[in-house]
Amino acid sequence: MLSEDLYEILAQKLDASVPRLSPAGQKGKIPNGWIDYLKILIDHEDVKFLIKLSVGPNFLTLKRFARKIKKDEEEALQILERLIDQNCVLKIGSKKPKYAIHQTFLLHSFPPLSYHNYSKEKAKKLAELSFKNMVDDGWYKVYSGSSETPTMRVIPVHESIESKKLILPYEDVSKIIDDAKIIAITKCACKTRTETLGIRDCKENIPLETCFYMNHMAKFIIERGLGREISKEETKRLCKEFNQKGLVHTTENFGEGTHSMLCNCCPCCCNPLGGITMWDKPHSVATANYFAKIKDIELCERCGTCETNCIFKAITLSDNGPIVN
Repeated sequence: MLSEDLYEILAQKLDASVPRLSPAGQKGKIPNGWIDYLKILIDHEDVKFLIKLSVGPNFLTLKRFARKIKKDEEEALQILERLIDQNCVLKIGSKKPKYAIHQTFLLHSFPPLSYHNYSKEKAKKLAELSFKNMVDDGWYKVYSGSSETPTMRVIPVHESIESKKLILPYEDVSKIIDDAKIIAITKCACKTRTETLGIRDCKENIPLETCFYMNHMAKFIIERGLGREISKEETKRLCKEFNQKGLVHTTENFGEGTHSMLCNCCPCCCNPLGGITMWDKPHSVATANYFAKIKDIELCERCGTCETNCIFKAITLSDNGPIVN
C-alpha cells in the first residue's frame, strides 16, 4: 500500500474517533492540507505502524501493539519511542505503560512544543499547515466540539473588581490546582504557532509559557522534556498574574473527574477562544456557570476596568454606567 493511502487511513481513523472533533468535520471529506500536515509530522516509514494503534482515550499495551504489528516487544518499543518523538503518540503509566494516537486537537497542540527541535523550515511549514487547517479549512468550527457540548470551558477567577471572594466549587481554578498530584508548565501551543508565523499580536506583554498540564499529562510532558514541573503555589501565583494580563483560564468541559490541562488563553492566538474573538463560532467555549451583573450601579466609579479586562466585549460603559450584554 502506498504511504499516501496510509496517511488517508490515519486521517479517516482520526475523523471517526471522536464525534465532531476531526479536521474534516464529516467522514469522507478530508482536506488536502490536513493530509499534507500529517505527512510532514509523521515519517512515512512509521505511519504504517501508527495506524495499528487506537486513538486516545483507547490505549494499547506494548505487548498488544507488538502483536498487531508482528514485531517483538523490543522493536515495537523502539517504534513507539520514535512515534512519541514525532508528537503523534501519548504514553500513560510507567510500570505498565499504554499507548494511543493523540486525539486530533493534540496533533495540533503538541508539535509546537517541539518546534525548537525541528529545522526552521519544518517548524514553519507545520505552523502554516496547522493554521490553514484551523482557519482556511474551517476546522475551528469543529475543533471545540458542538454548541451543545464545547470541549473547553471558562473558569472565573473568583474576584470582583472590589476583590471580594466568590467561591463556586465547580468553577474554582484553585481547586483544580489543589486536586492535581503533579503540575507541569509548558509553552502555549497556540502562541508558539503564531510566533513562528510572525503574527503574534500579544508578543510584547504575554509570555509563551502560559499553559499547565496535570497528573498523567504532566508526567508525559516532563518525561519528554516539553515542559518543567512547577509547584501548586507557583501555579496559583502565575494564574493570578496571567489574569491581570487579561488571559482567560480554560479547562476541559466536564463536571466530574480529574482535569489534565489548564490553559491561559489570549484573544489573538488561542484556538479555544478564537471561535468567539476572531471567527464566527460564539459557542466555541462553554461559559462559566454564572451570569455577570451590576450589583449596585451607584457604586460604579466608571473606572473602565471591567470593560478593558473583558476580551469578549460583554460589558461596556455608557453615560448611565456599565451595561452587561
